[in-house]
This record gives sequence, C-alpha cells and structure tokens, in this order.
Amino acid sequence: MYLAQLMNPYSIEQIKALEDKVNSYETWVFFLVFVSAALALVAIMQRLTIAKLKSSDPSQIKYYHKKIKEKPVEKEIEPKVPDVNTITQTLPSSPNENLPKPKDLPDPGLIFKYVITGESAEKTITIGQKEGTIKTYSTEVVDHHLTIMIRALDASRGQDIYNLPDRIIETYVLDFRREGKVLIVLPNTKEVKEMGARERIYIQEAADESGDPNYPTLEPNQPIRFRLGDRLSQDGKFKAGYFEFHLYTKDVESKTKAGIVRIEKQFFVRLFKIYPGYDTAKQNEDGLFPMIDPFAKV
Repeated sequence: MYLAQLMNPYSIEQIKALEDKVNSYETWVFFLVFVSAALALVAIMQRLTIAKLKSSDPSQIKYYHKKIKEKPVEKEIEPKVPDVNTITQTLPSSPNENLPKPKDLPDPGLIFKYVITGESAEKTITIGQKEGTIKTYSTEVVDHHLTIMIRALDASRGQDIYNLPDRIIETYVLDFRREGKVLIVLPNTKEVKEMGARERIYIQEAADESGDPNYPTLEPNQPIRFRLGDRLSQDGKFKAGYFEFHLYTKDVESKTKAGIVRIEKQFFVRLFKIYPGYDTAKQNEDGLFPMIDPFAKV
C-alpha cells in the first residue's frame, strides 16, 4: 500500500479531475483554432476583394466610392403641386378664341383663281357663311348659298384622228345651284333677275341644243354677276345688304402630245362689292357679322 502511493502519488479522483480539465482545455483550444481560422479566411477574402478592385478601372472605383458617398438620405415624399402652366394648358379654350376675327373677313377686290385640269377636269366652288371655298361670316349669307360647278367638255371627242384641226378650243359647262337668295346679271345685259334653284350656261362658240345660254368667253368687263343676300324687298332689292361676285375667264394656250395648240380657260371669281359693309362692332355669339345699318346715326 505504501509502495503504491510512492509510485502514484495522486488518487484516482485527482487523476479523473485532471483528465476533465485536460478535456476542457482541448475543447477551448479547438474553439480558438476554429475562430482563428475563420478570421484568417475573412482577412484573405478582404485582401482578394481589394486586389480585384485595384486591378479594375480606377475611374470606376472612384465612381463607386463617389456614389456611396453622395447617396442621398431618404426623405418623406411630399405630394407634388401641379405647375401653374400645366393648369393653364389643361383648361378649355375660351369660345371667343375660335370665333372669326375682323381680319378673317374677305375684302372687296379679292380674286380667286381656278384651273380646270386633270382627268376629272372639273371644279366645284362654294360660297357660304362658315363653310365652303369662300367664307363670308355674314348674317346675310347661308352655308352653300351659291355653288358653281365647272366641267370641261371633251372638244376632240368624235373628231377624225386623221383630220385634226390646227388648234383645239376647250368648251365648258357651268352649273349653278343656290340655297339662299341670289340675283344674277348675265354678260352683255343689264337685266337683274332672281336666279332659279338650278341654272346652266355653256362656254362655247356654238349654241347648245338644250337652249341654255352660251358664251364663247367671259370677259372681265362683261362677267356673270351674282348678288348674294338674305331678304328681298318688293322692288327686288336686298333689304339689309348683299355681296356681289363676278365670274370671268382667261384664255391660256398649251399643246397636246401631238403638238396641236390647245386653248384652255382659267376661271376667276372676284369679290366685287360688299354693300353697305360689315358692322364689325356687332359680332354675334355665333361669330357672324351683320351689315352696317345705312340709316343708323353716327
């Protein structure tokens, strides 16, 4: 017994306690080694990242840092106040802005030119109030008040191709239709008569078998005269006023593909007179202008 104690001075309990401490130290050592390895791995990853950034474009690195540095602080979004100009643009335009102005009114002496060409060889001219080729914006005129349809007739139709004339004179037929009151004065006459709902005139040398009036040409000093107005008095004159238009022609020479001279006509509509004239101070809510009252006191 005494010899055993000399050989092993520690008791069994003490040896067991020492083994437990050794096991505990081993556990802590293993934990510390694991933590050290993890830290070393993190350091290696950071070095690789830095090295990768340094090897890339320096301007991109600078931009990256700048973006991080200048990143704005998020703020509470405030409701956007509409721009004053935007409000103005979305508002409906005033009705008065769309109405005709005095500068839009036609003036006496205004001339409209029409050339009858092309395959259809026809032209339609409409004189009206707020619609048509010629707009008057007058209370004395209605839309489609007078319509003038000009159609070229084929002067070479039926002619022998082996016996063609030296020149071809084009002929035309004029159809007139009215929706309002119209007084008409034909060339070389002084008779003023009320135009029918439909009338026809030929522009040609020979008389037409239909018996409708025909004229070889319409000279500027002997045109067809039209007077457009609203109400007629008992003596056949317009009560409030009228517009007078003149229709005349002008000869123009050209040549066909075969070299034959062709005489065509250009048509002109001239606003000759507005009697007694617009009263621009009394435009109504529809944008129309009445005539001046000739008996009103100035």
